[in-house]
Amino acid sequence: MLLLIARAAHWLPIMATCGAVALVVTQPGVTTFALLLVALAQLSSYKRYRPFTFLLCVSAMGLLLPGLVSYLAPEKWLATAQWQALASWVHPAPFERFRAPLLMTLALQLSALAILLRQRARLGAPLLLFAVLLLIGLQLIESNRAFTPLLHYAVPWHSLLVLSLLLLSQYLSSARHWRGKRYLANAFWPACALLIAGLLLWKQLHFEAEKKLHLRVEERAQRATQQLSQEIDSHLSAMRRFARIWQLQTSPPTYQQWTDQAAGYRQDFSYLINIAFVAPDSGIRHVYPFTILNLSTLGRRLFNVQPAGREALEPALLGEHEGSTDIIQLLQGGPGVIHYLPVLNADGAPLGAAAIVVSFPLFAEALFTQLPASEGVIRWHNGTRLLAKHGDSTHPGPWHFDYPINLLDKALTLSYQPRWEHLVSRLPRLPTISLVTGLLLAYLLYLVLYTFQRLGQQHRVMQKSNATLQQEIQKRSKLQQEVEWLARHDELTGIANRRFFLEQVEASQSVRPLSLILFDIDYFKRVNDQQGHLVGDEFLCFFAQLGQSLLEHNDGVFARYGGEEFVALLPGHHGPSAVNIAMELRRRLASSDLAHADGQPLTFSAGIVTCPRSGKLPTARMMQAADEALYHAKHNGRNRIEYGEMDTVEGG
Repeated sequence: MLLLIARAAHWLPIMATCGAVALVVTQPGVTTFALLLVALAQLSSYKRYRPFTFLLCVSAMGLLLPGLVSYLAPEKWLATAQWQALASWVHPAPFERFRAPLLMTLALQLSALAILLRQRARLGAPLLLFAVLLLIGLQLIESNRAFTPLLHYAVPWHSLLVLSLLLLSQYLSSARHWRGKRYLANAFWPACALLIAGLLLWKQLHFEAEKKLHLRVEERAQRATQQLSQEIDSHLSAMRRFARIWQLQTSPPTYQQWTDQAAGYRQDFSYLINIAFVAPDSGIRHVYPFTILNLSTLGRRLFNVQPAGREALEPALLGEHEGSTDIIQLLQGGPGVIHYLPVLNADGAPLGAAAIVVSFPLFAEALFTQLPASEGVIRWHNGTRLLAKHGDSTHPGPWHFDYPINLLDKALTLSYQPRWEHLVSRLPRLPTISLVTGLLLAYLLYLVLYTFQRLGQQHRVMQKSNATLQQEIQKRSKLQQEVEWLARHDELTGIANRRFFLEQVEASQSVRPLSLILFDIDYFKRVNDQQGHLVGDEFLCFFAQLGQSLLEHNDGVFARYGGEEFVALLPGHHGPSAVNIAMELRRRLASSDLAHADGQPLTFSAGIVTCPRSGKLPTARMMQAADEALYHAKHNGRNRIEYGEMDTVEGG
């Protein structure tokens, strides 16, 4: 299984690199080129070409950095028009084509950063790869918006597939180093929760921001439509009032009368390029304003020059009802429409008709001049026929609004399409800033938690090591104490041995008087021979405890000197006191149940010596004197206590 994983991790970056090359050839752009750089960096990291890997990762991140800055920088700092001007040096296409979508930009940069950090857990690589996974998943989710999104934050599935191969390769090459580390999981999951919350917050804020912008643009288009409808109603009402003025007189209007009345209306409605009086024979009698084209129409019969408008003109000349032509190409130039309104005298008899020529281009220009051309384009059309246009149509945005406009019996359409630069300049940067901030906070949280978890684990390991070390020290100290105790005590009896005894003698150099007693159990060899060494050892232990209890009571030291010989040191005791102590030990031994095989009680012989003088203690001479006294006790029949003199020893 591990072999299959290793092979997959080796071949995946090769496959991803081939896919990225194919995308660069078929769909050249910043996104595909950055994807190719990241794929090459992943492949280079497997080959352990670290300088080349570093160069590729930095190049990919640097290529994507201007696009990321354009998403984050406020409009007041760097306007969208300035970004577009920079992009125009390369190609006059919209700037949106020269930057990778936001989510893909972040995914590629995080993937390159993970490669740059060599997938180290302590530097946050697990969280970076999980963030890339979430960004890929977010791009795959279809939005349920009721309108086309302004910013394309996702890329086609081909690019997502290549990035997914890279992500899988990075995970397979690093997962074995991350598995089983509890402190990593304790830092990873809280950071992931914050990361998911940040992405969800961005999605909601981004949707709300675009939705509000869409509503504002739609409301503006609706206001323009309402304004146009109101203007149409206003000029039609004004023209009807103009036609009813002549009901106050019985004769047709004179040239001056017509000019005086038409001048006021023409001033209010500049797009009325001709206000003419048509006689009952369809001949044009008066025109206003006095332009060359208008004056050239004087005397011409409309039935002859515009037979298509006879159907609309004839009812007006007969005084029946008003009418209007279809949308026609005007003699003054451009598309327009001619309204015909009956002109009646005071008796209600028809005098002729008022022909009002409306130019759609001038209509649109007069109505929409308050809308800056840089914001977008407004089109007024009849089906596929364009009647008027206002604004800049370069780099159109994705939003298009159509509203019906009624001009008498004609159904027209007003279309508004804002430019991409205008829409993006009005789009808040807060959602993108919140997304990047969420990623940074999640990354910092991971690093902090990982550091604390790692330090906590190291502290626990250190504590455990310290506890083990303390146990070892205690064990060694106990062993040392046992060794020291064994070195100064007799292993069989548990009392002091010769070494300890001699140390006590050296420590008592200044104490006077000082007595020394040397004991020897009588006929102890018989005990071993007749009753066995185990019984002999029991006798030795019993005698040792008797002597130790007695000597400790008298502030002395009782030690085993060797074999069945024991020695007692009595600092501050004169000879008689030492004799009394030896006699007391003799009585205690006699009162015990210790006996030979023949029933004879166990006894001992003792030699006592006292050093009453001051000065350096002659240890060897004291031992020799005590040994000679012990010899005399044994020679004189055993079970005796003999007293030896230091002077005698010195004299001998």
